[in-house]
Amino acid sequence: MDFINEQVNSAAIPDAQQVNWQAVEKDYLKVLRIQWLIVSIVLLAITVVLLILVKSFHQLVPFVLIAGGWLFICGFYFLVMEKSFQNLSYAVREHDILYRRGWLVQTMIACPYNRIQHCSADSGLLDRQYKLSSLTLFTAGANAADLRISGLKETDAQNLREFIMQKIKSDEQAS
Repeated sequence: MDFINEQVNSAAIPDAQQVNWQAVEKDYLKVLRIQWLIVSIVLLAITVVLLILVKSFHQLVPFVLIAGGWLFICGFYFLVMEKSFQNLSYAVREHDILYRRGWLVQTMIACPYNRIQHCSADSGLLDRQYKLSSLTLFTAGANAADLRISGLKETDAQNLREFIMQKIKSDEQAS
């Protein structure tokens, strides 16, 4: 038997960008901002402790460099978080679920239903304050989650989890 591997015409490949993307909830940006604030306060505390305890930092140049570094890190983190939020979206299709994220490094992940072993919907303390949840998908052969979509309404995450579980069940029965 001869091995045949025909080339696929690139014009025949469907455009993944022609998907109707569903943005995550706008309240999720509030959760991200609160997380940013917590990280910034922790970094500020570390900076202040360094400035107080290390005597060589009591001079003007090290003080300005450390304080400026704190401002730069916090500001850059805030900018990346705000810009990245604009790209957080997902799409549910017939055979898979798509997720895109990122600003500087943009990522699009496709997770086929027939590879999903199980999925879960969970929410942290801040998520619960805004009635948000995250959907986590696990596929075969991985120890960690393959896809995590944060910033969904609790009801949407539960409905999507049920939909995926039904897809998994129907795919198992069909094979």
